[in-house]
Amino acid sequence: MPTTDYDFHAHFFGDNRRLMTDAEKKRLHAAISTAAEHRDPEGMTLLGRLYYEGFTVAQNYTAARRWFERADTAGDSWGTVYLAYCYYYGRNIPVNYPRARALFAKAAKAGNHCALYKLGDMARDGLAVPVDLPRALACYREALAKITPAIPEYPNIAARIGHLLLAGIDPDAGTADALHWLHIAQEGCYRLLMRGDPYAHLSLPQIEADLAECTALLKAAVADLPQKVRYPGKPS
Repeated sequence: MPTTDYDFHAHFFGDNRRLMTDAEKKRLHAAISTAAEHRDPEGMTLLGRLYYEGFTVAQNYTAARRWFERADTAGDSWGTVYLAYCYYYGRNIPVNYPRARALFAKAAKAGNHCALYKLGDMARDGLAVPVDLPRALACYREALAKITPAIPEYPNIAARIGHLLLAGIDPDAGTADALHWLHIAQEGCYRLLMRGDPYAHLSLPQIEADLAECTALLKAAVADLPQKVRYPGKPS
């Protein structure tokens, strides 16, 4: 990577985007562009992400895809993942699930946790493969085991685990287990939103619907249990 006094990696992944000044954004874009132009694999991926997300530049999926293709060729697994996203979501190209799955599988083989959970999504939804919910849950758990709660994808993966546990996919887990993961997911998404994360809002509607269902099921499960302990002077 070219020598620079600017830690663009820390700024891209660690800073609160909402608080970045225009000058900081310009420095971020310049540092990433320099790295990409020097064919640094991570720099190429990050420049693609700037175009993909429309951060510091106008959103341009075609330009993003070209940088992801270069990063993938250079061996950066994140470039491979984002190139897969372009095919998965049809970012200025036709949706191509088999191509997306092949790219996710390539990145997953390199240990990329995002690729693993997207393979889980494809098994869950029957995209390019038959529906296989136990396989989806296994992918999510494997992905989560590779990261810590500090990683931005953690809440999304936790939400997926909670959703499948609520659906009864693991016979050894119950509604309270689903609630545990869904609460982690909800808190994590709100923390990311407060930092200006561009993706965190996407999972919240499903998370909060699942939480409401979990709460209703648990309340119903304990409604008939005797509640004999009361605080003195407090209404029951």
